[in-house]
Amino acid sequence: MRSLRAPLANVLWYIIWLVLVIACQRWEQLCISQTGLHTFMAASFLLVSILVLLIMSGRYHHEQKFFITFEDTWRNGVNSFFNIILLAILVLGCFMVLVSYLKAKSFFPSLTNPTDYLAYGQAAFWFDLLTSSLIIAIEQQYVCVGFFFNYFFLKNNLMSALGGIFLSGLVFGLLNMENLHFINLFVYCAIGWLLATVYLATQNFSLNLMLGIFVALMKVILI
Repeated sequence: MRSLRAPLANVLWYIIWLVLVIACQRWEQLCISQTGLHTFMAASFLLVSILVLLIMSGRYHHEQKFFITFEDTWRNGVNSFFNIILLAILVLGCFMVLVSYLKAKSFFPSLTNPTDYLAYGQAAFWFDLLTSSLIIAIEQQYVCVGFFFNYFFLKNNLMSALGGIFLSGLVFGLLNMENLHFINLFVYCAIGWLLATVYLATQNFSLNLMLGIFVALMKVILI
């Protein structure tokens, strides 16, 4: 594979996408407080975040033309890599259920969620559930997998793959960690490493979007 542009330009573009995702995540959190869901702020967030997502999607598909020629759809991916996807879902599900169990039993106090949106009302909970799984999760996959592997680690060798998986998972972990603790970071890095591995194994980004949504739903419901 070849790079889209000069390495420095790739880094600058990646920083732009990363900042946009971080800003959307922070904005989504500010929409909810102890008084409940802020309607105007939530509506503004939806408008801006959906616009950001559309821009990211359009840019990604434009850039992807330089890398692949096969059909990159979730249906094609599921038909071709059903066993891999089923295994990934089982591993992710079991891992997140285990983490939720350990948190419930207070084995790792550091894993306790700082915020319980359900306590702020049903509107806040459903807003967090839908935005986290359908907007934030998809944006995260663009910066952790889509743009990431289009800009960096393009060589077809083992070291490049391992380096890409490690850093991709680290970015995912940093975006999702709830507090500054090694165990909390490791949990989400491990999830990110698995998602990056699935992408490199299948080269189908649509599958990663599907798995990203699954992880986000499990995170809100369980973790």
